[in-house]
Amino acid sequence: MKLLRLKLQHLNRLQEVMPTTSTVRQILSDSEQGLLPYLHHQLATEEFAHFRSQFVFHPEESSTDVNSEARSPELQTASLISLKFTIIVDSHIGADDATILALEFQEKIDSCLVTWSQKNKQLLSPVTQIKGSFGRLEEVRYHGGFLPGFSIERQFRLQYKTSVAATDNSNSSSILYKPGEIVPESGLYELTGPRGGNKGQEVTATKGEPFPPTPESGMYYKLMTPTKHKNS
Repeated sequence: MKLLRLKLQHLNRLQEVMPTTSTVRQILSDSEQGLLPYLHHQLATEEFAHFRSQFVFHPEESSTDVNSEARSPELQTASLISLKFTIIVDSHIGADDATILALEFQEKIDSCLVTWSQKNKQLLSPVTQIKGSFGRLEEVRYHGGFLPGFSIERQFRLQYKTSVAATDNSNSSSILYKPGEIVPESGLYELTGPRGGNKGQEVTATKGEPFPPTPESGMYYKLMTPTKHKNS
């Protein structure tokens, strides 16, 4: 029993220090609701059975805004995602029919992207605009060779947010307090920026009193060392 308790304690410590899965990884590759597994699944359904296709993805650009109004500042990120599909057509199909087939594939993919984004709760808003390019019928690379087909690229933005404080594994020491808020616990507090960076300044605050003004706007207080009370 003692050995079992030690193993359980060790497992709990490992779970505490293991980093949590990032939001962008959950959005893109989570097995249940991630974009990439979803697309792979859709391409294997009966709806896409008459298409031979493959795709790759890469982020084009990303921008992040900081919402410093909340107690725990949040990062709001917008990423431009690019998906490049390769669709193969039979050589006996005429050019016009092949182009219509490729357009049909593009419409189905766009519909899938919108449907996925509407169901994904981690996104701030569903995909509302999809842009891209449509190649002409030519020899395209497919599984290491070249076959007649089209290259179809789709671009769209994903918006999501994460909390700065969520990257801190501690509990009370991860909460950020604004100037003027009531001190919840006496102790030594450090000044941090909106992104959580240490400013190298510390103050002693007393429970029940308001936090003093900060030297610069957008700064917060974070508990470093609680005051130890002597037993009477």
